[in-house]
Parts: sequence; structure tokens; C-alpha cells
Amino acid sequence: MSTIKITQLPVLAQLNSNTSNTLFVGVDVPSDITGRFTATTLAQGLFANNILNVGVNQQNLPNTIAQFSLSGNSYIQTNLVNTNDGGSADIVVTANIGSGGTDSTNFIDMGYANKNYQPGSEFNNIGTAIYPLDGYLYAQGTTGSLGGNLIVGTTTSNTSLKFIVGGGTSGNIVATMTSNSLVLNTQSFITFGDGTKQTTAAASNAYTQAAFTAANTAASNTVYNTAVGLTQNTNIQSAWNQANVANSIANTAVQNTTTITVNNLTVTGNLTANTPSTNVSFNTVTSNNATFSKNMTVLGSLTANTLLGNIFFSNVTTVTTQSNSILWTTQASSISQQTAQLWYYSNTQSLILDTDIAGDRLSISKVLFFRAYNSTGATIPANSFVRLISGVTANQIPYIALADATSSANSTVAGFVKIAIANGAFGFAYSQGIVGDLNSTGLGQNGDILFLSTTPGVASNTAPITGISNTVVQLGRIILSDATQGKLFIQNQLRQAYGRTNGSVLYSYANNIVSSNSININDAIGVVNANTIIANTFVYGSATANAMVTQLTSKSTAVTANGVTGQITMNNAALAGGAFATFTVNNSYVQHVNDIPIVAIQNPVTTPNPYSVGIGGVRAGSFDITLFNNATGGGSSHSDAVVLNWSLLRVGS
Repeated sequence: MSTIKITQLPVLAQLNSNTSNTLFVGVDVPSDITGRFTATTLAQGLFANNILNVGVNQQNLPNTIAQFSLSGNSYIQTNLVNTNDGGSADIVVTANIGSGGTDSTNFIDMGYANKNYQPGSEFNNIGTAIYPLDGYLYAQGTTGSLGGNLIVGTTTSNTSLKFIVGGGTSGNIVATMTSNSLVLNTQSFITFGDGTKQTTAAASNAYTQAAFTAANTAASNTVYNTAVGLTQNTNIQSAWNQANVANSIANTAVQNTTTITVNNLTVTGNLTANTPSTNVSFNTVTSNNATFSKNMTVLGSLTANTLLGNIFFSNVTTVTTQSNSILWTTQASSISQQTAQLWYYSNTQSLILDTDIAGDRLSISKVLFFRAYNSTGATIPANSFVRLISGVTANQIPYIALADATSSANSTVAGFVKIAIANGAFGFAYSQGIVGDLNSTGLGQNGDILFLSTTPGVASNTAPITGISNTVVQLGRIILSDATQGKLFIQNQLRQAYGRTNGSVLYSYANNIVSSNSININDAIGVVNANTIIANTFVYGSATANAMVTQLTSKSTAVTANGVTGQITMNNAALAGGAFATFTVNNSYVQHVNDIPIVAIQNPVTTPNPYSVGIGGVRAGSFDITLFNNATGGGSSHSDAVVLNWSLLRVGS
């Protein structure tokens, strides 16, 4: 008997195409029999009593025997292909055998024919109705029995069934069926068996013309029979009177022609152009309420004469690619907000577009803006500055989050949120221009420049100066500080380095880029990277990171002096001749062991100067200073409060 282990067997990269040639060893639990079986047997029984789940995130519905699922950003598909160009690929649902379901009766078939498909020699029941590369859907019943009907439609109220031909756009909809009508579009018509076509309903004017003809011939064809009784004469007279009325109406009626010209037209109902080739044109229209569902051509002006008058359009099409002008009635004060309302505000001389967000009324000529979606898990407050983050909604609306100056990634400001946006909701962000009608009192005074703060979403009057990775972003300026009518000028700027190209150095000064042949770095965390720096003078001034500390207790007591420059006044304890004292300077600006602290003695307190000073160990977050008393002989001990000047060169990263 072989003693080889399973782990020592060779690995099969794939199964034999004839699955009966692949064997497995298995145990049948009910019979407690260990035996062999082929891959064919495994495949036949694998899902015999189980639901077939293919894909990810299965969510089985009741009475499901198979489910295919996948998360796809655009679409997912289950693809059936017949690799023989002469055949077709079909998905067939058949009635149970007991209900008469066979390969040729009582089924529904959806399929697609390949390019060499031969109509008439097919294996389905649709005959020669389809051609190569046609798609089809049909139901097959049993002759003389119930069934075989094909039902296509919707089961939800207020829905419609649309038919498209020649494309997938709204212009390719040739007919729409609702619960009570069948509507053909303006390009469609009905063709009868004799080849005639009809695009509109039968004209009722034909009946008027017939009455007109009959009325004109009635007088000559009417014979008064003296033998006719009184009743008959009365009926004849009544018919004569009605014919005269019809004659009068017919003489004043407008014939159904391509062009109708009248001096005055009074319409009490609807005036409609029913076909694409007909138009209704007017020089002047006076109406309390005129509704046009088709085409209207205006060669002059279309005016609502009162401020309460409205003109509504579902679609506006001009003959040329541009119209001459649209003149809005000016509004001297704000009007009620309505979604999609566009109006002219004379106070600011601008067009205002009302959105679906209360308070977001976009001044088209004054701001750039975009619609955004909050997916952060919390409300984005009003008066917040935001950045774009990864992802968009199903309708391509970008996600946003609060911006801050703590890093380059977080400080890429996309816009200003005027109205708070709840989590999971849409809103608007203003990327540039003048934003008004807000409470700007908490942002500063008139004329203040706004900078992005290290607090998410918040603006500040001063640029951030602490922290190694902070980024200065100028957001804009306060035009008016007011609780209700506040105005901001939004202009997000990460200033670029513009300057001369003659070898001068570019650096930041007063939030502007300056070009110079000398360097004066005022940023507390400024870093200059270069292979070689040659200059007559190199000044590193930092009023904001200049630590001034006094040592306590003794000359060995540690001090804390954060920054890049500063002064340390040492304790005046005695230091014997030939002795030294070492103390630690704790400094969070020391980021790496390769950083270089520099120290010097300021104006010696004793002449001649007995002291010398040097730097000891350098660690991330601190460094050591050692003070030597070089005096010898009698009186060599000194008790001086030595003042040390120090600075820090950042080398490490």
C-alpha cells in the first residue's frame, strides 16, 4: 500500500475537458461508504438541492433557485452566446410538462439570431418573421387551447409604455401608450393597407362643408305639397330654418387649409397646431390666459404686462442658433424663492437662479458655483470652506468634506458652503465670486483677508503659523460684515512662485511671493533646500518662533525653548575654574538627529571672558548645551547669568 501523503501529490492546474476522466475520493455519510467518483458526478449533484449563488453580496428572494449578483459602477450582465454563426441564442421559459410544456408548445422565448441564420430552417416556432442579427421576443401556446398570449406593460399607476425605433434618445420614441390612450409623436403616422397615411384625426370641417352644400341647394329642391298636412309642413319649415342657420355658419366658418388669415380671432378654448408642418403665428395676442402645447412663432415681443403675469415654457426652440435677446422685468426687492426660477435683481444688477436649497439663490453674473453631496457622516455647517474628496454620486455629483490647513491634501479648497448641508444631502458650494445675504460677523471686519484655519471648515483673519505641515491658503476677503446682509469675496489661492529668472531667490513675505538676491525667511517653519547657497548675508529672522527663556535652580537645569531662534539666560550659580555645566534644551522644532543647533555667548558679563560654549547631543525634540569656565588660578570661580543666543538649522527630514 502506498504511503504517499496528499500534500506530496502533484498539483492539477486544470480538470480534463472530459470530466469523466477526473476522479475524486469521497465519503457518503448516510451509508458510511468511502469510494471514488468522477468530476461529472460531482457537477451533476453539486447544486441538486441547493440555491445556485454566483457573484458577490447574494440577497436571495423567496423561491429562488439561482441568483447572479455583482456590484458594477455602470452595469452587470449575464451573457448567453451561441458560437455557431448559423444558429441563435435563446432564453426560454417553459410551462410544466403537466401543463403542456414541450420544446415546441407553451413557452416564451427571447433570443438573438447570428449572422448566418436561415429564416424558415430554424428550430423555433417564429418562422420567417426574423432575419440574421435580429432580436425577438414571442410566446408559443397550443392551438385550440388557452394561453399563448404575450403581455407587455407596466403594473404601476401613472406609468406608460414607450416604443422606440432607430435610436435610444427621447427623439426616437415613436409612440407612447398610457392607461387610456395611444399617442404617436409628431414624426409618426398610421399607414393603411392601401398605402394611404394619416397623421391627424379626421377633420370635422368635412361635415360643415357637407351641410353648406346641402343648405345652398335646399331651396330649389324643396317642393311644397298642398296636400301635405299641417304637421308635415311644420317639420319641413323647421328643416328649412335649420338649413338656413347651417348656411350662415358655413359662410362664416374658416376652412381647414394650410394657412389661415383672419383680421381678428377670439379663442375661448384651445388653439393648437397638431402637426409638425403647421404653425400658428400672430402679430398681436391679447389674452388673460393663453396655453400653447405645440409650436408658437413670435416675430415681435412676448410680454407679461404685469408683475403678476407669468409666461411658462416647457421647451423653447429658436429658428437660429441664438435669439436676439430676453428682457426680464426688473425686481427692486427680493421675491419668493421657487426652484428653477430665473429673475433679474436690479439692486445688484444681476440674474438670480433659485435652487432647491432654501437660501441658495445663485447670482449668475457674480459667482461660480457647483452642486455637491455630503457623505462625511456629519452636517457640513453654514459658512464652511470645503474640499473635494474621492467619489461621485450616481448622477456624477462630487463628494465634499471640510477643508483645513493641516496638510496640502486637506487645504485644496474647492468652495464655500453658505447653507448647511446635512449628511446624505445635496447642497451648493461657491468656488469664486461675491456671496451675499449671510451672517459674516463672526469672520472679521470689513476688508479683512480670510485664510484657511487648521480647524476644519473654519476661516481666520491670520494665516496658520504653527505646525510643520501647515499650508497657507488665502480664501478671499470680507466685503461687508453684517448679521444678515454680509458679503464675502471668495477667491481660493495657493499662491504660486512667480519671480525673476536671473538666479534670484523667491520667498514668501506678507503672504506674497518676493524675488530677491538675499533671503529673509519670516515663516517659523520655513525650509530652504539647495545643494549650495552662496550669499553675502543669510538672515533667518522669526519673530513668531523666537523663544526667550530663563534657566531656573542651577546651570544644569533643563529649559524648554520651542522655535528656530531665541535666547537663554542661564542661572547665576557659581561655576568653578576648569569646570563645565551641561543642560538640555527641549525644542519641538528639532525634527531629526541631523538638525544643527547653533549657540553663542551674548556680550560677556566678565572681562576678559572666561567662558566658552558648545552643543552636545542632538535628539528629535531636544539638544544639549555645555558652558565651560576656562579661568585658572585664584578667583577663577564665577557666578554669572550668562546670556546665550541660539538658532536651529533644519537638515533632517
